[in-house]
Amino acid sequence: MTVLSAPQVPMLFVELAAVRRTAEDLGRPLRGPLDIELHLDAVERMRLWKAAGGRIVGLTHVPEVARGELAEDMATRAMWALHERAGNPFDTLVHCPHDPDAPTPDLSRCWCRPPKPGLLIAGQEQVALRQRERYPIWMALVVAASAPVRQAAEDLGIDVVDAPEWRWG
Repeated sequence: MTVLSAPQVPMLFVELAAVRRTAEDLGRPLRGPLDIELHLDAVERMRLWKAAGGRIVGLTHVPEVARGELAEDMATRAMWALHERAGNPFDTLVHCPHDPDAPTPDLSRCWCRPPKPGLLIAGQEQVALRQRERYPIWMALVVAASAPVRQAAEDLGIDVVDAPEWRWG
């Protein structure tokens, strides 16, 4: 009897700040989901990854939610606006709405805020449940726009590349 296993598929974890032009890039503050501008080289990199058969998880930390500065539905809408403007490359989007300075424990303590690994694990699990695939660690890559996401990748033993190097490399 032959036992078939789930196919092994490459997984790309992309910190959304690697795709979205930041306030520093734009030289002005971001005004909301309609104000999102993309790094077109990042969009092309994701298109090539998908064309080669890989999966993509978009991830971000949104501490403004925990501090009451941004409604969580607005943060979610901004992520989905980015996804749509980039041509729908993400297999899932995950975010951490927590901040250690939040007023309550349910918003100040978590397992997902980088450098903790929760966002990477949750994103991979969401895609795996839908696709019935396996994502071996040696086939994964994290695109980090921040030191905490880089640390989360390194702690899990996942290869990591800095956002500018990935976009232009």
